[in-house]
Amino acid sequence: MTTKFAVTYEIDYTHRVVVGVTATDAESAKQLTQTAFDESTIWDNTQNMPLLFDDFEEVNGETLRFSAEEVSGFPEPDASVKAIKQKEFAFYACQALLAGETDSARNFAKQALPHLVGSDCLQGFECNNCGRVYNDTQECLSDDCPSKA
Repeated sequence: MTTKFAVTYEIDYTHRVVVGVTATDAESAKQLTQTAFDESTIWDNTQNMPLLFDDFEEVNGETLRFSAEEVSGFPEPDASVKAIKQKEFAFYACQALLAGETDSARNFAKQALPHLVGSDCLQGFECNNCGRVYNDTQECLSDDCPSKA
């Protein structure tokens, strides 16, 4: 007889982020960066503070630990796993779109953005007069559209 287990592994790592900062000295540069971190704007990748590196690196000599917990059934995947799948589907949608496979692209997009399925956003609007495409309106907003003349 077999039993289901939720098995976890943990590994030590460092989250290293590097941003570009222009300042009068190193202390000022660190303070600007600390403020951006505290305000959650450090990842905004702006011209004044470009994001140069953002990755997780294993710690040298890390400790790899496994644990197992018996479960009656596997739980629903966490939001972190759902976010990974949504990014994968978005990537597949882009690949299909570039390959001219619009039906596949739309299906992948619906899986990437399930909260928008059935909304006007995924329906889109293409102006018959100028050809512009919108995903957030059902009318042309272009000032140079022939329909505005």
